[in-house]
Amino acid sequence: MPSSNVANLALPIPIKTFALKLLAWYQDNKRDLPWRSNPDPYHVWVSEIMLQQTQVKTALPHFVKFLKIYPNIETLAQAKENEVLLNWSGLGYYNRARNLHRTAQIVCNQYDGNFPENYLDALQLPGIGRYTAGAILSIAYQKPLPIVDGNIQRLFIRYLKIEQETQQKNPKKIWELLDQIVKKPEISQNIGDFNQSLMEMGALICTPKNPNCTSCPLSTSCGALKQDLQASLPLPRKRKKIRSLHYTVLIATRGGKYLLRETRSTILPTGFWEFPRILGKPSQRSSQIFKRLHRLDFKVEREVETVTHQITHRRIYFHPLIVSLKDSIPQKPFIWTTLENKHYPISSYVNKIARKLK
Repeated sequence: MPSSNVANLALPIPIKTFALKLLAWYQDNKRDLPWRSNPDPYHVWVSEIMLQQTQVKTALPHFVKFLKIYPNIETLAQAKENEVLLNWSGLGYYNRARNLHRTAQIVCNQYDGNFPENYLDALQLPGIGRYTAGAILSIAYQKPLPIVDGNIQRLFIRYLKIEQETQQKNPKKIWELLDQIVKKPEISQNIGDFNQSLMEMGALICTPKNPNCTSCPLSTSCGALKQDLQASLPLPRKRKKIRSLHYTVLIATRGGKYLLRETRSTILPTGFWEFPRILGKPSQRSSQIFKRLHRLDFKVEREVETVTHQITHRRIYFHPLIVSLKDSIPQKPFIWTTLENKHYPISSYVNKIARKLK
């Protein structure tokens, strides 16, 4: 049994035995996913970006839709950013889509449309970090590179019974252990399947709550299971406090179209269009603030039910006001448009408000 000292991580069974158990389980239990049936670098790359902070069941229909619109890296590179953002709608974390688009352009311009096989080259691309580069290159190109995401980190914390460790962004010692393991011939020759077996184990068996230890191929050598610690490891992290924000939002219509402006915010995703808004709940000063910040003079017709929207550690409350405008509207930075206009992708909270208007 390995020491619980993080500085001395080691597998409790021979590497070959460890690999054979995982690979056999993976062949019998892996999910039928489109990026596995065709592990083309483009498919693997798009799937890995989508799966960052998104579960497989949520990402799957978006992946299928996205590949129909952008079947190869060239079509993605040639697309306009606002179109890519629109077709990313529903996945959130829109910087992923921006980085995906920028990387497609770089790969087409600098690598003739072929995702680079060199690890250091891959790391220079927007949105590609250590894990993503390792996943793409090991699955698509069979490069013997380690990967550690949240699922894999949790698996090894339990398997090696690391009692003093929470799940961290950069579990250095687990990375170092896997870096040694993947260089062994029994694993490097099957690196794509090996890395995916770790992903799948963390997703299906060694889950955050109620791990399915009876179906685990590594159960007989699992340090946490031997001491009945599988439910208490990893140690819980302190949760970040959720901050609440309130915005007053203006809903102005004209001929079936809404008044929108482009998002300029460090909180909401930029590059989208939204209703004019100011910070704070509606008050007697709201009209003065709108006039000063947006040059909008209006009369409130009625209030609409508050809409709640969550982004990472922020809970945002939007307080919509249906208004009639008193003056003409300057053309910039405003537009009059329908919410279905694909040239102007809208923030997801706008759709939530729009549903309240019906």
